[in-house]
Amino acid sequence: MTRYILERLRWSLLVLAVVGVMAFLLTFVAPADPARSIAGPHATAAALARIRASLGLDRPMLDQLLDYAAHLVRGDLGTSYELGGVPVLDLVLGRMPATIELALAGLAVALAIGVPAGVAAATRPGGRADRVATLFGSVFMSVPAFLLAIVALYVFAFRLGFVSLVARPYDPLDIRSLLLPAAVIGIAASPSYLRITRSSMRDELHRDYTRTARAKGVSRRRETSHAFRNALPPVVTQAGLDAGFFLGGVVVIESVTGWPGIGQQAVRAVSTEDVPLLMGTLLVATLAIVLANLAADVLNAWLDPRIRDGLDGP
Repeated sequence: MTRYILERLRWSLLVLAVVGVMAFLLTFVAPADPARSIAGPHATAAALARIRASLGLDRPMLDQLLDYAAHLVRGDLGTSYELGGVPVLDLVLGRMPATIELALAGLAVALAIGVPAGVAAATRPGGRADRVATLFGSVFMSVPAFLLAIVALYVFAFRLGFVSLVARPYDPLDIRSLLLPAAVIGIAASPSYLRITRSSMRDELHRDYTRTARAKGVSRRRETSHAFRNALPPVVTQAGLDAGFFLGGVVVIESVTGWPGIGQQAVRAVSTEDVPLLMGTLLVATLAIVLANLAADVLNAWLDPRIRDGLDGP
């Protein structure tokens, strides 16, 4: 297990390095002019040149890349252009608790809806639960998340006044404001868990060990319990992918509902051409995805003896 984790960490570092280089190259070749964004539309050529020189934007690309990499190794993501030198790391970490709370709440809603529905559909194929689950999955798999967010915002904020339409500072105890974006994320993601759980459970319920247990008179509940544990790895893998994606900032949901996470911050960084903030947010989002996938792999190895037994081979 230790060797497996170290190997995954090595690949994770490689992924972060590749993403960092790609992010730098994309922002370097982008037509945006940070100096113009800082100085304003009426700045003179001399003022723009001074700003580019102070930011190091007039140096060759390779020099800028090496300097950026050296700062990254020290944990320095640079400073924000728009906010006058505020460290990017402070800005991202300041928004990260809101994104973590939303990601975990949304994932919990998705699992709470999708997994039980998938189990019920798999244990009663062709029955009412299976038909209802299939209809639910088909409908919400087809509805875009942003449309679901807009409809929910109109109904629960504008019509019913359940949540406020006015943006407020992040409060971890403000569960009422969390419910709407978390429910939207969870409902939009739940069809995936429904389908994965249903398919995996059906496979397990038709394996030899479940047939043997059924022939020996094992209760249906115990049979389902054993099958469910063996059906979990695909669900855990999907949860790891979604957790990483959510932790990277659910841009559309955060923007529509006004949730103050890093996704909303990334949108503002794009609109203001704040390159360091955008790159810093991208790197932190990538780190979240990598760590979530690593956690899912380790959990899968713990759940499935077949994976665990093959990790520390000769």
